[in-house]
Amino acid sequence: MNRSRYVTRQIDSIDRAIIAALTEDGRMSAKDLAAQMGLSSPTIGDRILKLKDAGAIVGYSVLVDPAVFGLKISAYIKIEAMPGALQKVAEIIDNTHQVVEAHRVTGSDGFVARVFVRDVEELATVVDRFVPFASTHTSIVQSTIVPRRLPKI
Repeated sequence: MNRSRYVTRQIDSIDRAIIAALTEDGRMSAKDLAAQMGLSSPTIGDRILKLKDAGAIVGYSVLVDPAVFGLKISAYIKIEAMPGALQKVAEIIDNTHQVVEAHRVTGSDGFVARVFVRDVEELATVVDRFVPFASTHTSIVQSTIVPRRLPKI
């Protein structure tokens, strides 16, 4: 909800710097952020609240390494639903706990889902859930060149 009308003005370089700093360290205190930006803590706090109200900041999260939990394989599954099975495939994706991210996309693949699994047997089990309703193409991640990051804002 935009209570502040903040979105009616352009998000400036200070707002962008605040968002970039919080993207790097979401637990950074307002005091430390203010020192980094050369502003007062109340000013930083006010800007953060306004950015939240405007919808520019939608939440905070903790990043974990799935391998620590035994989830050593990451893969992308491209899923093309059979005619009439689009909703069923979307339900299967949503109800598959190994899926950590999924998108409906253009082109021949209707969906792209990212999964984390313990081993190739578990990956096969996940892929097999879609077989009656879709064709799939799976790509196992060998390494990550660019980790998830904020686009240039």
